[in-house]
Amino acid sequence: MSSRVALCIDELTCRNPDLVGLGGEALDSQPWLDVFLTGEAARRGVDESSDIEEAWVVSSEDVEPINLAATLKADRPDVLVRLVESEGCGSLFSRAHTALIDEVADQATFVRRYADAKRRFASENALALAGAPAEAPALAPPLPSEDSTLAPEYVSADFLESPLIQLMTQTAPVVQAGRAFLMPVVSGSGGAGKSSVATVGAYIARQMGYRTLLLDYDLQFGDVAFMAGVERALAIDEAIARPEKVERELRRDPGLAVLAAPARLEAAEEVVHALPRLLDDLGGMFDVIIANTGAAWAEQHAVLLERCSAALFLVDQRSSSIRACRHALELCARCGIASGPFQFALNRCSKGAPLTSADVSSALQGAPVFELKDGGREVEDYLGGGAAAELLDSRNEFCVSLERVMGQLLPDAPSRSIEMPGMPDDRRAPKRRGRHAGRKRGWGAS
Repeated sequence: MSSRVALCIDELTCRNPDLVGLGGEALDSQPWLDVFLTGEAARRGVDESSDIEEAWVVSSEDVEPINLAATLKADRPDVLVRLVESEGCGSLFSRAHTALIDEVADQATFVRRYADAKRRFASENALALAGAPAEAPALAPPLPSEDSTLAPEYVSADFLESPLIQLMTQTAPVVQAGRAFLMPVVSGSGGAGKSSVATVGAYIARQMGYRTLLLDYDLQFGDVAFMAGVERALAIDEAIARPEKVERELRRDPGLAVLAAPARLEAAEEVVHALPRLLDDLGGMFDVIIANTGAAWAEQHAVLLERCSAALFLVDQRSSSIRACRHALELCARCGIASGPFQFALNRCSKGAPLTSADVSSALQGAPVFELKDGGREVEDYLGGGAAAELLDSRNEFCVSLERVMGQLLPDAPSRSIEMPGMPDDRRAPKRRGRHAGRKRGWGAS
């Protein structure tokens, strides 16, 4: 007989499985899954069924999940207990370790566990049917052929084989010894806020004590040097043509350096081919490289994504932004781009905004999604006036939320603290009189 899985989940989530990344699944009718809504029912069911080999604790009607997971493990040490927790903290991991809980899984890992278990059950029973006598009762419908439609009780073919499932189940951001932490900021469409996030994110990294490079890899229309208030920044095409200038120019500021977009738009193709070598050279000069990117996906995106330590993928409050995100991710999967480092953030979050991080997470099949607050017109005003450092000093909601995100993405970030104020006076834009004194341009919208 096939092994079974116990799922501990509250009634609301059971009825709305999209809340945990399993939209369209009928959890309480899966032949391999025993669903328990309360802690008492879960303990009794797991204790009485020798077929249950795993227990997944998502939630419960009456018991805190960590306590229920610990109790199930104490009752039956032979059962593999997984606690599903999207926002785990240090104390929770410590309690789970002490209770001998086998795994604390985020939502993306839970989705993968579910898909793997369902596929395994279908395969086991298909094999059993193939060797069973003709009169033997069917334990489950046979696994359909590739050119047929999966029966409703199985996860859909799109779900099992989706590039997004493969994408969301990769490893966390990594750092290679001796190389800078490279983080491109990307989106599936224009207007998501890449320039704002890259520019302010670079200042945050600088103030956390990292030797930081802000790389403008929007090769045709990048303008982060202006937004950062850095005049006469070295351009990428110039750095490639005259490599002897790279170290001299970029080391002028011991904290934050800016490598601007090409001065000549027609130099974009040349830059793409030369970037790998340039990144190798820059990797030994900086701790962190944050790269702005353009809206149109092309070869330059692949160059960055294949080498990155983490890629921050922005989605904004438009439904079209989510669709564009999915298209871009599927493109990465088809191109064989390693997708483990992808991290997701929903920009311009506010009370009453059309989308929440839960909405985007559901659309991305359970991937964790950060929230970046809507900083309002102030973000455009400061960045449009070349005053990114002043924006960060203002403690704008957008900046504060981005600090939290950077604190979770950058290596060893918890041991570092933000130092105020920002850039030295000779590198900062003059103080402005009034909130809207900057140029009335949407520099933060690209």
